[in-house]
Amino acid sequence: MDSYDTESNKSINRSHHDEERTSLINGGVDPEKNKPFRDRNLYNIIILGLSFCVVFTAFSPTQNLETTLNADVGFISLALLYASLSLSNFVSPIIVTKLGEKWALIAGMLTYATYIAANIAVTPLTLYLASAFLGFGGAILWTAESAFVIRCSTEATFGLHTGLFFALFQSNQIIGNLGMSGLLNSGASDRTLFIILTIVCGSSILFFLAIGNPSNESEKEKEEKKEPVPFMQNLLATVSILKELPIQLLIIALLYSGISQSYFFGVFPQLLGKEWLGYIMAVFGVFDAGGSVVFGRLSDKVGRKPIIIFASICTIGGSIFAYLIEHNISGNKVPYYFICAGLLGLSDAGYNTQLYALLGEIYPSGSKTTAAAAAFKFVQSIASAVAFFYGKYAVLYEHTLIINSLVIPSCILFIIVEYKFGNKNKSKIDQIE
Repeated sequence: MDSYDTESNKSINRSHHDEERTSLINGGVDPEKNKPFRDRNLYNIIILGLSFCVVFTAFSPTQNLETTLNADVGFISLALLYASLSLSNFVSPIIVTKLGEKWALIAGMLTYATYIAANIAVTPLTLYLASAFLGFGGAILWTAESAFVIRCSTEATFGLHTGLFFALFQSNQIIGNLGMSGLLNSGASDRTLFIILTIVCGSSILFFLAIGNPSNESEKEKEEKKEPVPFMQNLLATVSILKELPIQLLIIALLYSGISQSYFFGVFPQLLGKEWLGYIMAVFGVFDAGGSVVFGRLSDKVGRKPIIIFASICTIGGSIFAYLIEHNISGNKVPYYFICAGLLGLSDAGYNTQLYALLGEIYPSGSKTTAAAAAFKFVQSIASAVAFFYGKYAVLYEHTLIINSLVIPSCILFIIVEYKFGNKNKSKIDQIE
């Protein structure tokens, strides 16, 4: 303990010396201190969350409207999107490594803007091509996001950072859906709506450009980033991590995570109708964003197991309630769907924050960080692609049965992985410290 304190004091003294030298070089002004937050990693997480919020403020209403406005074309479009996303996860770590997370995020954002613009004068062919292109860019965007959040976090801050990111990100459901409903109810055409959403998506580049480097990045990691990773080495790392026991045990949870996205953003919106779609999905966003903050903080204090159990209960309750509303209530169904949206939003928040946090704890740094993120998105996205493909053929009862038959084993296996590998990894970290 004494040697650790001595090294810490040395590090602090070196840090103060570096700060003084930086201040002299810059004419007495330290540019890092001009940032709105003294904690650079917290600053980065907030800016990253705001960037994603702007991108998905434009994309989420577009996705929610696809199956409502375009019916069969919408389901096929989303299936192609997620199929492309799943396959692209094998190459996305290479692109992220080459470009760096910041420029990879910007490249990925541009594909979202292209997809939204394709809806301005939509044809099946242009929408299908834009979907495949977005899948490629989405893989880059989410691989870069996962790797960057992990690099900005420590074991002590990962739950907070993950929850904060998803809270800011999921607030897009509130802003985007309310904005969409306001525009459509004011008489704006679909074309006008998609023009505005394309401009909003493009404006997110201002936030992405403000992202800085993680403050806890080691010199070794900086050197590794300068050295290009061979193509096959990166590709094999992504494939080989799928063979590791923690990922194999989490496969069902990752499949559930992907199929649930089809239910939340394809099946459930179809039940609502165009008039109330934005308002009800905004409630989904409120609970998703609020749940992300609460669950992120709680997971650091009470652990992930209670949260994943609660999220699973919300999935079961929300999906069964939606089925009962559709088949047993003949009058005004809208108030009941608001309750469903809240339950499903909490479910999404619980699984998103806890899966990311658990993977971040098992693979906290090194070459496996990006590979684990890519493997996660690969399994999740291929499940979403399959679910969107069968979505236009399956009835609500079948969708309800599928999502609930997956969430129960997902919950059980998540708890097993948390017990076997999460705690094991914590003990290893403690020994190193």
